[in-house]
Amino acid sequence: MKKLFCALTLFLLLVSCSPSSSENSGISSSPSQSGASTEETPSSSQSPSDGEWASGTSDSDDPVFSPLENPSSDWIQQSGQAAISPWEYQKLLKKGMDVDWSKTKQGRTFYSSQAVLHFRQAGINHVRIRVRDQLDPQLLQSLDQQVSDCLENGIIPIIAYQADDFKNNPTEEELAKVVQWWGILAERYQDVSPLLAFDLLIEATDALNKDSEPLNRLYEAVVTEIRKTNPQRILMISPRLRFNPAYLHELKIPTNHNGFLMAQWHFYAAGPSRSNEKKQWTIGTQEEKQLILDQINAALQWQEATGIPTWVGAWMPGNYNDGNDYSIDEQCVFASFVTKALTDAEIPFAINSDTKFYNREKGEWIAQMEPVRLAIFS
Repeated sequence: MKKLFCALTLFLLLVSCSPSSSENSGISSSPSQSGASTEETPSSSQSPSDGEWASGTSDSDDPVFSPLENPSSDWIQQSGQAAISPWEYQKLLKKGMDVDWSKTKQGRTFYSSQAVLHFRQAGINHVRIRVRDQLDPQLLQSLDQQVSDCLENGIIPIIAYQADDFKNNPTEEELAKVVQWWGILAERYQDVSPLLAFDLLIEATDALNKDSEPLNRLYEAVVTEIRKTNPQRILMISPRLRFNPAYLHELKIPTNHNGFLMAQWHFYAAGPSRSNEKKQWTIGTQEEKQLILDQINAALQWQEATGIPTWVGAWMPGNYNDGNDYSIDEQCVFASFVTKALTDAEIPFAINSDTKFYNREKGEWIAQMEPVRLAIFS
């Protein structure tokens, strides 16, 4: 009996020390180095390491632009998230800001996740992340981080592309390059939260100012390409002449809009002017205020006629790039009127731009501009 008891004890010890099988028990286990399944859903508590989900990998030296595979943070998971209608998205945007985080080398160099937190604390609901350059692994990696930071801090990210070569020379060859740019980006972010939107062009200038035809050709081709991977992503198209709302009626709605389309327009994108009659602002006369209201009303009428919501992608409280001769008090008066007019019309907007209000090198708001910022975002 004693021998039998010892044998039984030894057997139980051996069983308890042997590795258990999660495949049979249904319990998830950590992958082993010798070849674990890559189909496991990563924990949402993990944070991505540099480059972990920023780009694909390849045995060759050529850069690989791939969608985000096996993401290690739940910001990128779209499964289970319902698509957002354009009208609901319009309500979510509220007040935002244009940012140069990915537009310039300096913007990428001094970008900090802390800036996103500061923006959210200041009441900024969305950012329009403007991109000027061709896509490469470094640019994509920085975009990944910015989109991630925004979504994790409750800010809606919108990516906008400058497409300078097409604006200067709207040929079929240049159009194809823009289509390719958006195709790469769309595939990369196809599984990201539906809060991420694509603004197809930063601004229609140069050769696109006088004719809507090449602009409409661009939108048709780009939307068709994006819809291959993002059938329900919010996309934004804009009219000619620096996105003047008076030309919204010339837009041809892309065939594959799929009901997830918005229109974006600008006014006072470079600020008001004391002398230019089209955007004049001196002391805020009734005529000057009516210039603003007329453009808002043009957008509202187009919204009603088409059923497509709009938003303002850029307006500037002062002429910062052209004399900068409005006092802080004058800027506050102008900013307060525009903010109230757009808010009353329930049209969201983005302020142009972050570098005028936020010192990215120091990571703090510019004290001198605080009254203007508070006039808009308070």
